[in-house]
Amino acid sequence: MLYLMRKHATSWFIKLVLSAIVIVFVFWGVGSFREGKVNRVAEVNGNVITIDQYYDAYNNLIEGYKRQFGDNFDESMLDALNIKQQVVNSLIERELIIQEAGRLNVRVTDEELAKSIQSISYFQKDGIFDNRYYVNVLRRNRMSPEQFETSQRQSLLLGKLRELVMGSVKVSDDEAREWFFYNNEKINLDYVAFESDSYTESTPTQEEIEAYYEANKDNYMTELEIKVAYVAFAKDKYRPEITISDEQIEMYFESNKSDFESPKTVEARHILFKSDASAEPEKDEAIKARANEIYMKAKEKDADFAKLATEFSEGPSKDRGGYLGAFKKEDMVKPFSDKAFSMKAGEISEPVRTSFGWHIIKVEKVNEAVALTLGGATPEIRQKLIDETADNRAYDAAEDFFDTLYDDSLTVAAKASGISVVVTEFFGQRGPSTLYRDRYSFARKAFELKQNQISDIVGLDKGYYIIQQLEKQEPFVQELVVVQDRVEKDLFKEKQLKFAFNDALKCLKSITTDSDSETNTQTSLETTSLTQTTDQATTSQSAMADAEYFFTSTGLFKRNEAIPEIGREEEINKAAFELTQSDPVGYTVFKGYKGYYVIRLKERKQPGEDEFKESLMTVKDTIRQNRESRFFDDWIKRLKMNSKIEIEDRFRESL
Repeated sequence: MLYLMRKHATSWFIKLVLSAIVIVFVFWGVGSFREGKVNRVAEVNGNVITIDQYYDAYNNLIEGYKRQFGDNFDESMLDALNIKQQVVNSLIERELIIQEAGRLNVRVTDEELAKSIQSISYFQKDGIFDNRYYVNVLRRNRMSPEQFETSQRQSLLLGKLRELVMGSVKVSDDEAREWFFYNNEKINLDYVAFESDSYTESTPTQEEIEAYYEANKDNYMTELEIKVAYVAFAKDKYRPEITISDEQIEMYFESNKSDFESPKTVEARHILFKSDASAEPEKDEAIKARANEIYMKAKEKDADFAKLATEFSEGPSKDRGGYLGAFKKEDMVKPFSDKAFSMKAGEISEPVRTSFGWHIIKVEKVNEAVALTLGGATPEIRQKLIDETADNRAYDAAEDFFDTLYDDSLTVAAKASGISVVVTEFFGQRGPSTLYRDRYSFARKAFELKQNQISDIVGLDKGYYIIQQLEKQEPFVQELVVVQDRVEKDLFKEKQLKFAFNDALKCLKSITTDSDSETNTQTSLETTSLTQTTDQATTSQSAMADAEYFFTSTGLFKRNEAIPEIGREEEINKAAFELTQSDPVGYTVFKGYKGYYVIRLKERKQPGEDEFKESLMTVKDTIRQNRESRFFDDWIKRLKMNSKIEIEDRFRESL
C-alpha cells in the first residue's frame, strides 16, 4: 500500500477535502475494507456486498446530504430522498462497474494514484505535498492510508471506465441547432385568470358538508400511530460539568493550525471565448483577436463588465455577468489563477490563454490570507472540545444503561437504574413534538421496531436514545364531528374551483364563438374586452358573471420556464407552445395553482442565428453531458440485466 502524507484536519475537513471523494462514493458506495464479514446485503455475480459496506455507504450519504442542505436537513427528508434505495443500488452498481473494469483490463497504476493524492490541496503545505499532513488528516477522520488509497483508486477507476464507455458520444452542429432553437424559442401570451379565492359567496350548507364527507371519507383517515417508551441521554446535561484546560486548547491548536487559517482568495468576473487546446493556430488567433476587441471595450470609461460578459461570454457564468465568486488559487487552472492573483481590485486583464480558451478577467475584490492566533481561536476550540466531551459522556452513559437490558421492559430496567423513562402519547411519522429537531429521526427509528422490541442506541442531534415500541394504532376514519371544520374548508375550496372553472369555460366559449363569427377579421391580440350572458343561478354565486374579460399579457418566456405573472405552471407552459398564429386560442381551460386560465397566443419569437453561433460550443457541451448521462445509465442497466444479482429480503424491501 502507498503510505503518503499527513497532518491537519478536523470535522470541517470532511466538508471540504473529502467532499470530492464522498460525492463520488455517495452514489457509488464506499467500500468498507472488511469484505470477510458473514452478514451480507447482496451478492453480485458471486461477489458479496457486506452489511459493513452498506452502513459505511449509508453514513457517508447522510453526511453528504448534511453538507449539502446544512441546517435545513432533517430526518423527515430521508424517506423523500429514498436513502436506503440509493445505498443498495449504488453498492450494486459500483460492484458491477469494478467487475467490468477487470474484464476490460482497465487499471489505475500506483503512479496515477500517487499523483492524484498529491494534487489534493489539503494535503499540501505551501503548495507542496506533505506526508505528515496526509496521515494526520486521515487519522483524525478515522481512516487509514490503506482505506483512503483503496477508495481513491476505485474513484479513479470508475472515472476511467466512465470515460471509456462514453468516449463514443458525439454531438453534431445540426443537433445543436435543433436543440438551441427549440429551447430558446419564446412566446408571449394573453390570458384571463379566474382565481378561485375571488369566489366568496359559496358557503356550503350542513347537508352539503355531510354529503361531501360521505363521498370522501378516505381523506379523513388518521395515519398509522405508535406509542413508545424511551430513555434519553442529553448532551446538554453534561456540558456544565466539563472543564477544558488551557493545555488542552493549546495542544489542539498546535495540532490543527491549518483549521484556523483562511487562505487568500480573489473575487472576480471573466469573459470566456472558447478555444480547444487542439484548435488550429489560425482559428485560435481569430478567437484571440475577438477577445482583444472585447478587452478594449471593457477598458473604455464607464464600461459595464458584467453586461459585456452577459453579452459575449461563452462560459456558464455568462448569465451571472461572468461572476465566479471568491476562489482560492488552486481552485482555478494555473494560467487563470496566476493572472488573477497578481492583479488588484478593479483591474482588467488582457486575454489570458487556458485549456478552455481565452479569458478576460476583472478582479472585483482581493481577500488576503488570515490566520487566527491561539487567543483568537480559543473560544472556538473550547466549545468544540466541550461538545465532543459531552457527546462522549452521553454515549458512555447510554452504553452503560444498554448493557443492563436483560428484561423485556425498558421501564423496569430504567427504574432499577434510577433513570427517568418517558412514555409518549400516540404519534405518527412526524414524531413526538416535544423532541423538536430530533422528532423525525426518532420517529423513523421507532417505526422500524416491532411491538415490544427495544432499539439499539440511537444517536441524534440532542443526544442518545433507547426506545421500546409499546402499542400500535391502525388508521381509522375520523367522525364528522371531529373533522367538521376541515371538511367544510375542503368543500368550500371545491365549490370555489367549480365556479372558477365554469366562468373560465364561458370565457373560452365566448372567445371561440367570437372568432368563428368574424372569420375575415384579425382579432387584435392587445388588451381585449369581451362580455357574456350567464344564467341567473350561476350569477348569484359568481363574482365574474356578467363581467368583462380583460386580457393581460405575460411577456416573453421560454419552454419549461416560469410564466411571468402566472408562475411555474407546466401544463400551461406546454400548451402555450402548441399554439399557432392560425390556431391561437387554447383548446381548453387550464388549471393552475390559483385557479383556471384561458390563454391565447400573442407573439412568437425565434432566436437569431448569431445567438446560436455564439452559443454553439456551450450547447454542444450541454447536449453531450445529458447524452453521456443517459448513455451511462443505459450501460449500467445492461450490466444489471446480464448479471446475477441476489438481494437479501430485508434490503430488498428498500427497493
